[in-house]
Amino acid sequence: MNKINSRLAILAFATLLLTWLSACAVPPPVPEDNYYQLPTAKIKANAKLLVNELAVKRLVSDGLHGERALLFSTAGQALQLKQYHYHHWSDTPPRMLQEHLISTLRKANVANNVFNYDPGQRTELTLSGKIRHFEQTERGNKNEVLVELELQLQDKQYKTVLLNDYRVTQTAKSAKQHDMVIAYGDALNSIINQFIADWSKK
Repeated sequence: MNKINSRLAILAFATLLLTWLSACAVPPPVPEDNYYQLPTAKIKANAKLLVNELAVKRLVSDGLHGERALLFSTAGQALQLKQYHYHHWSDTPPRMLQEHLISTLRKANVANNVFNYDPGQRTELTLSGKIRHFEQTERGNKNEVLVELELQLQDKQYKTVLLNDYRVTQTAKSAKQHDMVIAYGDALNSIINQFIADWSKK
């Protein structure tokens, strides 16, 4: 009887050990992908119309800024950009910023009509742009994002009416991605307000 009990005990122990090892071998769940859209712009209507028709082109970007993954640089390595694996914009930044500019400039009442650029149509003024920076630069201590855009206005004869670089470093409330995205929206508000102010002086 003792031998039988010993064998049963060994068998039970082996079964428990195999069960435990199998549980340990189960890989952790894969992190969920997260997608972000820009917050609605907070901007006041302009006192007067600046033009009748304004077409907005899709912005130009380099390789990384043309992809949907959110970008960041680490402290002390500002020249090196990295991509988040599970945090993405709802669209590519060139298209997303084009649509954001259109909706914001409509709210600002700078023109009777603000619409997507059509290469077959010559519009009174055309707005084009280039994404120079659109990334998170600090997380933990300062929680900052950097947005820098080149914005250019041209008339029907392709004459440059306005050409400026706009650079804003914006601090977020926390290191949470949601708060960082709000900071991107705040930075864009500052840039668009400054752009309208410069345009108004022309």
